[in-house]
Amino acid sequence: MDASAHEPTAPASDLGRIGPYRLINELGRGGMGVVYRAEDARLGRAVALKVISPSLASDEMATQRLLLEARAAATIDHPHVCTVYEVGESETGQAYIALACYDGETLAERLRAGPLSVEEAVRIAREVTSGVAAAHARGVVHRDLKPSNVFLCEDGTARVLDFGIAKVPGMALTETGHTAGTVEYGAPEQARGTVDARSDVWALGVVLYEMLTGVQPFHAAYGAAVLYAVLHEDPPPPSEHADVTPALDAVVMRCLSKDPGGRYPDAASLAAALDGVLAPEAPVGGPKPSSPAAARPAWALPLALVVAVGVVLGLIWGLGPWRSAGPSMPDAIHLAVLPPTARPDTPDDRAFAEGLAETLANGITELAPGGREVWVVPASEVRDLDVTSARQAGAALGANLALTGSLQREGERLTLTLNLATAGDRPRTLDSRTLTVSGPQESRIRGRALLLIAEMLALEVSDEDDARLASGTVDPEAQRYFLAGVGYLERNRDAEDLARAVDLFEQAIDEDSTFAAAYARLGEAFLATYQATRDAVWVGRSREAAERAEALDGESVPVHVTLSALANATGETGLAMRHARRALALDPASLGANRALAAAQEAGSDLEGAESTLLNIIRRAPTAWAGAYDLGWFYIRHLRVAAAAAQFDRVVTLVPDNYKGYLGVGAARHYAGDLAGAQVAFERVIALRPDHYAAYSNLGTILLTRGEPRGAARRYQQALALDSTDHLAWRNLASAYSQTGDRGAWRRSMRGALRQAEKALAVNPRDPSLLASTAMYREGIGDARGARAAAQQAVSLAPADPSVQFEAASVFALLGDVDAALDALASAVEEGHSLAGIEDNPAFATVRGHARFVDLVAAATAAR
Repeated sequence: MDASAHEPTAPASDLGRIGPYRLINELGRGGMGVVYRAEDARLGRAVALKVISPSLASDEMATQRLLLEARAAATIDHPHVCTVYEVGESETGQAYIALACYDGETLAERLRAGPLSVEEAVRIAREVTSGVAAAHARGVVHRDLKPSNVFLCEDGTARVLDFGIAKVPGMALTETGHTAGTVEYGAPEQARGTVDARSDVWALGVVLYEMLTGVQPFHAAYGAAVLYAVLHEDPPPPSEHADVTPALDAVVMRCLSKDPGGRYPDAASLAAALDGVLAPEAPVGGPKPSSPAAARPAWALPLALVVAVGVVLGLIWGLGPWRSAGPSMPDAIHLAVLPPTARPDTPDDRAFAEGLAETLANGITELAPGGREVWVVPASEVRDLDVTSARQAGAALGANLALTGSLQREGERLTLTLNLATAGDRPRTLDSRTLTVSGPQESRIRGRALLLIAEMLALEVSDEDDARLASGTVDPEAQRYFLAGVGYLERNRDAEDLARAVDLFEQAIDEDSTFAAAYARLGEAFLATYQATRDAVWVGRSREAAERAEALDGESVPVHVTLSALANATGETGLAMRHARRALALDPASLGANRALAAAQEAGSDLEGAESTLLNIIRRAPTAWAGAYDLGWFYIRHLRVAAAAAQFDRVVTLVPDNYKGYLGVGAARHYAGDLAGAQVAFERVIALRPDHYAAYSNLGTILLTRGEPRGAARRYQQALALDSTDHLAWRNLASAYSQTGDRGAWRRSMRGALRQAEKALAVNPRDPSLLASTAMYREGIGDARGARAAAQQAVSLAPADPSVQFEAASVFALLGDVDAALDALASAVEEGHSLAGIEDNPAFATVRGHARFVDLVAAATAAR
């Protein structure tokens, strides 16, 4: 029984209601239930509503099977698996599942007209197999794959239906002695009561056999004879019935091995085999264009030669389903590149896949034409939000397209499958391509994949772009070490991952001492190690590696971005700006280069320039959220609260499932004095991201402001348990203890704050914010001389920074330096610091009666 919309089996009418759904007509029925076309009265959308047959309504096992189907299918978010909207019960206790309603027909109905072409059969098998692979990845075995459970939508997409007897981890409903599934498609071991992923591979082989030949491999007049054939007889290969290549014969017959160990281990492996078996042959999916020169863009013409010689060279260039006119792309492309699923699934193979995805995301940005909005979500955001599907990529990342895939390594052979789909609630596959490389050609996988992606996105590639994509290393081992290193580097950046990244980049350099990108990433890994440990020794190593990268390739955008970040971290803002500007000259669309320039400009007190650079990011991608997010935090840092709030509200609107927007909203509301609103926003952050350090710290500040120091201390301790390197969290914890009266805990916290601030100052001794904070900590532990010196240096380095001037004023006031305190306070107010924290701040008790202080407060009051 399927759950899709095709020719109704009963005339359209109003058959009543079940829950919030109005039944329109019956679509089909099986032994356990009925499927109706229905309308959701709440949303006005059509659904396929699957309900228990009235005769089984009191059967608890039938109800549990329906719920099992829902649980199995709902865990699988994939464009080739039927989408589950809701599971519920009517007022009378009748259980139901609401599923997406598709127009089209089942594969069983299509097969009534006879066998399919090889091209169509392989395409459908590939799509179904990818959906089943998504189920296997979650431990779900379908157990009833057959043509009636494959739906062919009008747009050509195949979807897997009916997980009613699926095997789900932790649940077992099949009665003893009952054979789950349909005998013509069930594996031999299934008849004996045991199943795993290889049982689904068998069924997929049977379905593919039937699509190719029009007959079932195991066919007899009655069920017992069919079962005997399944257990004891070998069918002839498909080529005895149809024009099928030996390679495709071999794939089908391997699926039909009586011994499960002789089959592909899971659907992902079968999918890779289907991708590879036709790659060196004619393109799959439709008629060949009569004139390749007319059908393909000019830059793609050389690919025909690559296909022709690929087998000899060890490079197999799979162009996937050929379409004379590809799917139309949105005017503004917002693409999320998700790491392909790695097979085998070892830590280094996963890291390699993650690294490849990160470098592909960067490369697509470089290929984007100047007159078109093409925004690729930074790989760090995909990873940070743990986005693993096209559906998630919509609400969490603001993407309208998602690139997913798989990466299969078998000896020297590496197969990359790329799937382009729409992102959001109802993903739809737009295109699928396959690339197989082997031996020395593995070093070319990134460049080749980028050319495929450009074709999928309808982006033109110039000769200059093509040449740049071919650059890098020609050593496959170096490339393998490099991409795995990128994967480890771009994870959570803990000590273990960073150490592994450093080791892999050094191995890549050992293989190819001219590999500039490996040196650049090594420099980045050393810098990240410093940021994690605050050990200054890593800064020198970072500089050495980055400078070596520049010497090898001075025209590399990533090299200059790394050098800019390094210079900024060490207080060399002029050098940081030069490297960032050089990166932008090479690639004006680079998000990393724009961010590097804005950071350097802000650090150098060129606030107008920094704002202009951040606005430029938004102009290049006006419907993307990342630019608004960066600009919002810039405004927060410079106390432009209303402007910040507008940017963060925009982020929340664009990506409602992204915790980062709420983090900014909370900060803006807190600075505006709306503590209740800020608390709601930060609690929303924790609901979306329970391990977010800043949300706990900010909730602590809200509680402290409300006069709840013990609750605040608990929140600060939760923050420090996640990250003990932030001096501000230690400082805030000290503030909480000062209000509880625990002097010993206060002093320990102040020393913790000073220790972390001094670690940072060892690398960047000219950071005015750090100097101002250090002054406060030194004053707190009784080091008046050190506090005064740090505060004086801070005000001289950042005369236009209101936060720095205010902090220094507080220190001067506590030290009794009245004139210095009022000078700094005047600068803070002049640059926009609000009265909040001035009028009632105990630090200013010694200057509150001074005439200049009274005048400052009066002027600020009149101005607001």
